[in-house]
Amino acid sequence: MQGYYLTGSNLFTIRTQGLASKPTLTLKLENMYTLVNTSSSISNYTFNNYENLLQFTASISGAAVGGEYRARILSGSTDVWNGSIQVYQSQSLDTTYTNQNNQYVSHVTDNEFIIM
Repeated sequence: MQGYYLTGSNLFTIRTQGLASKPTLTLKLENMYTLVNTSSSISNYTFNNYENLLQFTASISGAAVGGEYRARILSGSTDVWNGSIQVYQSQSLDTTYTNQNNQYVSHVTDNEFIIM
């Protein structure tokens, strides 16, 4: 799953199947709530042939926080990547979650664990 932020950088780096020399790529999205399909061309991208890494900046018009999309990247009519995209409010390291019990805050940690 890829994260898409309404505010912040949306530079995606995805491992795909191999690509021919600089083909035209298409990003197809299906909104998993409304089932509306959209597609857009991926024109400015870089591709690392050695590791099959595709890098591009995504823009999803009409995206709303909490939205989920089923995503496909096609080279011509061939699927080179399938996955999903989740929409988030902003790209930050300190996030406050609001629910029925709003005392919990997520903070950056140093990932120390106690193993018993």
